[in-house]
Formats: sequence, structure tokens, C-alpha cells
Amino acid sequence: MMRGRTRFWGALAVALTVALAGPGLVVWRMAETMPALDETVTEWLKQSLAMGMLALFCLVAVLAQLWAWLDRGVWKPLARLDRELEIMAGQDPPPFGEPEADHLLDALPENARRLAEALMHARRQVKEALTGGNEAMEHLENVIRHLNVGLVVIRADGDIVLYNPAAQMRFRQRQESLGLGRSLYDLCTRAPLETSMAFLQRCHASTHCGSQGEIRFFCAAIHDGTLLDCAMSLFPLNRRGVRHFLITFRQGRAHAPQPPQRSLEGLRGAVASLRAASETLARHGDMEADERERFMAVVHDEGEAIAAHMRAVASERHDLAASHWVLTDLHSSDLIATLARRLKSGDGPRLREIGEPLWLQADAPALLMALEPMLRAVAVLARATTIEAEALLGDRRVYLDFLWPGTPLAAGDVESWRTPLLEETLERHGCEPWSMPHRRAGYAMLRLPLFPSPRQWRGADTTIPERPEFYDFSLLEPFDQLGRRAGQALAGMNFVVFDTETTGLHPSQGDEIIAIAGVRIVNGRLLRGEAFERLVDPGRPIPAASTWIHGITEEEVQGQPGIGTVLPQFREFIGDAVLVAHNAAFDMRFLKLKEPECGVRFDNPVLDTLLLSVYLHSEVTDHTLDAIAKRLGVEVHGRHTALGDAIVTAEVFLKLLDLLATKGISSLGLAIGASEGMVRIRRQQTKAGY
Repeated sequence: MMRGRTRFWGALAVALTVALAGPGLVVWRMAETMPALDETVTEWLKQSLAMGMLALFCLVAVLAQLWAWLDRGVWKPLARLDRELEIMAGQDPPPFGEPEADHLLDALPENARRLAEALMHARRQVKEALTGGNEAMEHLENVIRHLNVGLVVIRADGDIVLYNPAAQMRFRQRQESLGLGRSLYDLCTRAPLETSMAFLQRCHASTHCGSQGEIRFFCAAIHDGTLLDCAMSLFPLNRRGVRHFLITFRQGRAHAPQPPQRSLEGLRGAVASLRAASETLARHGDMEADERERFMAVVHDEGEAIAAHMRAVASERHDLAASHWVLTDLHSSDLIATLARRLKSGDGPRLREIGEPLWLQADAPALLMALEPMLRAVAVLARATTIEAEALLGDRRVYLDFLWPGTPLAAGDVESWRTPLLEETLERHGCEPWSMPHRRAGYAMLRLPLFPSPRQWRGADTTIPERPEFYDFSLLEPFDQLGRRAGQALAGMNFVVFDTETTGLHPSQGDEIIAIAGVRIVNGRLLRGEAFERLVDPGRPIPAASTWIHGITEEEVQGQPGIGTVLPQFREFIGDAVLVAHNAAFDMRFLKLKEPECGVRFDNPVLDTLLLSVYLHSEVTDHTLDAIAKRLGVEVHGRHTALGDAIVTAEVFLKLLDLLATKGISSLGLAIGASEGMVRIRRQQTKAGY
């Protein structure tokens, strides 16, 4: 920097000297050599040139002084600051000294010093975080090491990237094949693993699987044929886009356990009685009518007993299959799509789904391995290049129908492909396939009855949902009724930031408040000591799905006051403060519906942090409370509790107030007006289908 400014000022001085002195010297020389000019004119030219030269030297002197002043007050301090910043970029702590007393950089050195201190602090925090992260990794390693469940993480190609000592014990007879970078296919049969990975990837890409992130299956160990009870889940994509699969190995079994003997033992007495009665009737054909009727009654009763025992055996057999074999919830679309991809390889038929998908229960890997050769055989026997698949409900089963144009398969053809593996899979699912004409003229089908899933009626599990957005500002105080409060400055107002926890998301359908909390903000300060927090007995059961979100159980609210007691207390706590909430219309809907019952009225002005965030950051699409807190640097604690959410919302609101001030939104009326503008925009977007 020093050499640069010296060259600049030197070049400027030379340029000025040449620009002014050069022409003057030329004119002076011309005046000396031109006798024709009048002596007076010549003298005047000489004096003018002398004055010009003097002015030039004065200008150069002034520039020299200016250069020295700027060099001392600007260039040297900047050069020093540049050097110190360069050093600061690679060293810690920053070597900042005192700036020159007469520098002209105003607050720049002090700001640079503060930046350096902040950088030093950040570096120390990073070091502490890295140290803590190493400790956390060591702790995680210890946890994994002491798990008594075998754990292996593999890539999509089956190579092992992580395993624990319990997995070593599970494969202790083949430990040489277990290692990082080795293939799990050297230890376990390939087909169940590949099928499970394909199914998980399909389910992960679909929109209806909800929180189903794990699939259970059985896989045989290569070294001894033991069946391993496995569970597989899909890791998210890493930074390089590589998927990983976590597999846990539970207790293995060499074969399925024998069915219970209780119902079979009960058959012995009934069969013996039936046999004795039938032999007596056969030997004594001339017995009296009354006696014959008694023996016939014995035959009837024992026959009924045998039928009851057979039903019990069938029930126990089903329970056995359900308890031992892993039957998981499975969406027919995922099953059909995975099967279609498997059939694409080789000369398999094209599989196309029709109708509405259904939920069923099945051992997905085993069922896929059984269906693939079955459909390949169907395609050959029926000469079909395209097979349609449809799921239907009927007779307490989910019928999985495979359709093709043509005639049904003969019973002998169906029997021809029944391998021991297929027989075992069909028995496990309580399934007996048969071929028959389809209701569509000219089509035949192969029908497999499978177990239905309870998810068919209750819907899929979901992750913790965000509350639905309510953009109905009729629930809030209209802007034109604020009166004199519209002009009040936001910075000096009294706010109560509140949140509710409820039994569900639909107050008009009977959902109730089970917790309400609020914190106060006065003059821009969050007063944590002035908080309101109450549990409420809703007078109705709390759904398990709601408890999963907020953690409040029915036992916790038993004996707590009802909403008729709590809501007036909350109204008294609010006073004339402005109410603030995230997605405020949701909470206000619950309060408004309870006004007649509780004898209170919530007519306070209301501000919504969601709408204010939309106004300030309209280019952002995510305005959930967590997303806003992350953008504004607010640390989140106690989410999905009434008080925890109220505190996070309050800290977010204080940040939003500062941002609103920079936009000229400094009064309550302007803030509510900005919010109403966002409501209108959202309504227009909704009508337009955005």
C-alpha cells in the first residue's frame, strides 16, 4: 500500500510539472528568440511566465503538504490496519495496537478492533465446540460399543462402513469377513438385503409413508443358515449424495417355533368321544330310539367341539405368524412399484398399477421375492407382456389382483411354480392364490388375499405437524377500531406473548385447550419473572398423537382446573396489553370460542409473528417458528410446550420489532396494517393455487 500511494503522488507531481512548466518554458524560449515582438510585450510575457512558474511551485508545495497530511492521517493508518488485518486472518489473538492519535479514519480502527475481538471469541467457541464434539463422539462410540444389539451400517453396494462388537459376536464364526470396506453379502444372503434397501428407497421417495422409516425382515447367515431378525432404516443423504443403511441384528432362530399344543391337546378327548359314540351306533343298530338320540347328540356335540378346536388352532396359527414373522405396514403402491422395477430387469413383464392403493401387512422382502418369479411365470403361461395390479378390500382381507387379457390359468399351472420358499411365504401370510375370470370382459386375474393394516382406517403416522395457518383477521381486532392506540409507538408498549397446547387442531370440532402460557414484554424487555402458565382439564380424552407432540398426558391434567377457571385468570393477566402469538389466529380461535362459556372477552389488539415475518422476508417460504428463530439467531428451548413456545415467540418478536423499525414500521397501527396486507396477499395466493 505504501509503495502504491508513493507512485501515485509521484506520478501526479510529474504530470502537473510537465503539464504546466513544459509549455511555459517553450513560450519563454520563443520570446527570447523572436526579435520582432515589442519589447514591452516581451517583458510582459516574461513576467507572466515567471508568475505562472511561481504559482506552479506553490501548487506543488501545497500538494506536498497535502500529501504529507494525508499520508500521516490516512495512508499510514490504513497501511497499518491492512497489515494487522492480514495478520489477524491467520493468527489468534489479533495483534491490534493503538492507532495514530491524529488519524482521519474516524471509527474504522475501533470497529476493526471489535471485529477482531469477535473473531477471536468465535474461534475460541469453535475450538470448544470441536472439543465438545470430540467428547460427544467418544461418548457415542462408547454407547455403540456397549449396545447388545448387533449394529452395521452399509452403503447401497453392501460395503460395511460401521459396525459394533455385538455384530462381531453375531458373526463370530466368520469374523474375518466382518470389517470396514468388506461386503455384508459375505455374511448374509444378498436377496433380502437388496430387496429391503430397494423398498426403503421407494418408501422414502413416496409421499404417503409418513414416519415409517424402518423395515423388519429375516435374513439367513451364510455360515450356519441361522435366521437373523433384522431391522433396516435409511440414513439421509450425506454431503456427497451417498445413501447409507443402518441394520440391527436381533436374536436369530434356525427355524420357526412349533405351534402351541393347547388346542391340539383339546382335540384328543373330543375325537375319542366321537369315535366311541360312532362305534357304538355301528355295532348296535337295534338300540332303542331314545338311546340312539342320546348317542346322536354326543356325535353332534363332539363334532361342534372339534370344529371349535379347529377354529382355535387356526387362530393360534395366525397369531403365531403375526408374532414370529415380521409383518409390517406396507403400502400397495410401494410394493407394486418395487416389484415393477425388479421385473424390468431381464425379460419380465411390464407391471402397471390401477385403482386406489391400500395399506396391508406383509413381510415385504419375502413377499417381493415370492411375487417376482410368480409373475414371470404368469407372463410366460398367459403370454402377457403387460400385467395390471390392483388392490381391493373384501372379506376382511386386502385382495392383491394381477390382471392380464386372456383366460385364467389352470390349477395345474398355478401349482407348477410352487417352490418351498413360495409355500413358506404364502403360509406366513395366510394366503392361497387362485386364478379366475376378472369382472372386466376378456380379462383374467391371479388373486392373493393378504392381511389388511389398521392404518387403512386410522391413517398413516406423521411427523410433528405445524399448526395450520389461519389468515382470518376477523378473529383479531380490526385496524379501524384501534382508535388512539394505532399511533402508539411499538417500542414502549406492553405486550403479552402467549401460546396454547390443545387436544387437536380443530376447535370447532371439539378440541380443547389443555395448557396456556404467556410472558410479558415491557419497553422492549422480556420479563421472564412475569409469566402465566396453567394446565387445563379438557374434560375429554387427550389423543395419543397430541401427547406425542406436547408431552401432556391425561394423568397430568386430571384434577387441574377447567377452562372456565383458567381463562378468566389469563384475561386478568393480560389486562390491556397487546397480544402476540405465532400463527395467532389459531390460538385466538380457541379463545374466542370459549368467550361465552367463560364470561370473558378478548378484545385486545393482536400481532402475529408469522405475518410480520412474511412482511419482512417475503422472499422466504418457510415461516415456521423454528425457521424464523434460526434466521434471527434465537436459541430454541422447550419447543412444543406452552411456556417454552411463548418465550421463543417473545424473543423472536423482539428481533422483529428492530427489523420493523428499519422499515419505518414504528407504531401499532402500521404493524397491524402491514399484517393485514400479508393476509390479503396470502388469500390471493391461495385463490390462485400457489
